[in-house]
This record gives sequence, C-alpha cells and structure tokens, in this order.
Amino acid sequence: MRIVTYILIFVAIVTTALPLIQTTYWWVRIFDYPRVQITVIAIIAQILTFIYFRHNSIKYLSISTFLLTAIAYQGRLMVKYTPLYPVQAPGAFEPIEENTFSILMYNVRMTNDKYTAFLDLIEDRGPDIILLTETDQAWVEGVEKLDAEYPHYLKYPLDNTYGMILYSRLELEDTEINFLVKDSIPSIFAKVKLSSDVLVNLHCLHPEPPKPGTPTYERDSEILIISDRVVNDERPTVIAGDLNDVAWSRTSELFQKRTYMLDPREGRGLFNTYNVFVPLFRYPLDHFFYSKHFNLVDFERLPDIGSDHFPIMMTVEYVDLKEREENSKNLK
Repeated sequence: MRIVTYILIFVAIVTTALPLIQTTYWWVRIFDYPRVQITVIAIIAQILTFIYFRHNSIKYLSISTFLLTAIAYQGRLMVKYTPLYPVQAPGAFEPIEENTFSILMYNVRMTNDKYTAFLDLIEDRGPDIILLTETDQAWVEGVEKLDAEYPHYLKYPLDNTYGMILYSRLELEDTEINFLVKDSIPSIFAKVKLSSDVLVNLHCLHPEPPKPGTPTYERDSEILIISDRVVNDERPTVIAGDLNDVAWSRTSELFQKRTYMLDPREGRGLFNTYNVFVPLFRYPLDHFFYSKHFNLVDFERLPDIGSDHFPIMMTVEYVDLKEREENSKNLK
C-alpha cells in the first residue's frame, strides 16, 4: 500500500504542476481538465501519508506541504464554480418578455442517430435559438422538420465532426460562416433581432480539443480571436459553443479578463456537459459567455438524449446598461 501511496503522491503533485507551464503541448494542457479528480487524488494521498508516514516527521511534513499546496491551488480554481463563490452574472427579476430569449446548445455526437429524442426535447423546451455542433448531412436531414418552426437558420454540415447548425425563431441579420483558424473548422456569427428590435451579436464556436499529437495553439487562438472581436464592441453579445476547454483554464481566464464577459456558471455550479458515459470524468466543455447587457433568467443542464454531451440551455434578459446604472444608483 505504501507503493500506491507514493504513486498517488506523484500523480497529484505532477498533474498539478504541469499546467503551470505556459505551453500548448497537449500532454500538458490536458491536465487543465481533471481538477476535481486531481484534488480527490491529492486528498486520498494526504490521508495515506498521515497513515504511513506520520511517525517520520521530516518525510510527513515535506510530502504534506506539497499535497496541501496542490489541494489549495486546485480548490482556488474550482471554488468559483460552487455556491460558495459570489454569483458573477446577475439574475433576472420579473424579466420583460420581449427582451428575453433562450438558447439550447447541443453537441450531437456525429454518430448519434437519436433524432427523435432531440426533436422531442425541442418540443418540450421550446428554445428560441438552437445551436448544434458535430452535425453532418444525416443530422441536417434528421432534424429538417424544424425548418418550419425555426425559419431562420444556417447549416454547414461536415463529416469531420465540426459541422454546425444554427436555428432561430428570431430574425437573424448579417449572418456569416467564418473559418477563423482552419478551413475545415467553421464558426458562425449572426445578429439576433429580439422582439423589442434590439440586435444581439451571437458568436458560435467549436474549436479543436487537445488530443495526442495536436497542440492547443489553434483552439486557444480561435477563442482569443473572438475576444479581439468583442473587446471593443459595445453591443450586447453572447458567445456559445463547445469550446473544448474548461472555464478555469488559462485561456478561458484570459478571455474573460480581456472581454469582461460573464460566465453564468460562476457562483452557481459546474454544470458538467461531457462525458455522459463516464460520470467520474465529467467536465464543463459547453459554454455560454455574455456581455453585461443581460440578466440570467435560467440556466440548466438537460437530460441525456444519446450524445456523449448533455444539452444545455440558457435564458437571458437584455437590459439597457444605462437603465441598469440608474437603477443601481436609485438602490443606493
């Protein structure tokens, strides 16, 4: 059992330290993901260290210092996504219907053919906007009955797991399909016209994940390219997509610092969306970020309907920033 203890100590310390290196190597950045799991390993290692090494004060204190530092560091990163942390994105109070809209986002898993389960979910939830990623031509055909209910749409099916479909009940203007980093990986931009005639910028992304032999440079670049586009744009903006990144990574934190975009997860929970099939290794990969023009009405992870990702749905209310400032002054 002492050998197991040494292994756990090594794993906890090394996997905590590696992501501190500023690099795009996949085998380093992959450890951005399992912060919760690494913390659990470190706690178990600390317990075993006490059991086996407490009589050797030098060894016990040395190992405990590293393990407790690892636990504290991992906890600092994750506490933002628990109810123990202040909510970053304000909630809505009596939202105005004409300024309120909902988005359902779903990485369908290209090989998943449970179209009926998805259509049933849409009928049940009735989102105003639907973003699908990993869609091929089979998915375009499998959900085409939505064309009647969602008359505004962009479809870009691909057989490389990077196809996208955007459906909207609300009018879309200035729509674009862009290729920010690679010709094989599209992103979508559209202006969504609310019932109140307010235009909301919508950026939809699905960059590459870190995987063996592939650095994270291109994924990080796509996320940061979008940050360059929104940083000086004062219009209301929503960013949605399977970013193949966790909210506590260096890239995500840099993105938020540059753009001042809000993350509805902060202070509310992780809302892990991947992997449906492996409960012990689930991460929040599907994200919504938005500008300070919105109040959060609802945020929910939806049931498993066949993909390796859970669908996720957000409802927000647009609020004029000048009115928000005036209301804040009045409350003071």
